[in-house]
Amino acid sequence: MDYVTYRWVDGPTASDADWDRIESILATRGWMSLSRTVSRILVAETPDGEIAGFQVLQLIPHTEPLYVRPSARGTGLAEDLTNKMYEYLIDVQARGWLAVAESKFAEDLCEKYGMQKLAYPVYVKLPTGGG
Repeated sequence: MDYVTYRWVDGPTASDADWDRIESILATRGWMSLSRTVSRILVAETPDGEIAGFQVLQLIPHTEPLYVRPSARGTGLAEDLTNKMYEYLIDVQARGWLAVAESKFAEDLCEKYGMQKLAYPVYVKLPTGGG
């Protein structure tokens, strides 16, 4: 569009005015607030500085893999690691997170922390080419 300009608003370095403008739009739509720690927003503005639109890049943390060496299994270490990770994610106001549960134990931990198993196709874009 010829009448808008585009700029990035980075959550951690955004001005309070920019952040409040975006949060206000989210609120009027009934959408969840963004995590300022892990969001980057491409904003389209009109010549008078009004927001014409935006698209949000949100980093959704993956909380796996979880590894505990065999001799330390059954000691509560996995639960402690998971609890500390959970506390961190709450502290940084993550909107959500993903985990690939490769064992029944991991599934149980996910469910203990209120995670839901998806019933939908999940797609991922992996890097292409050699290294």
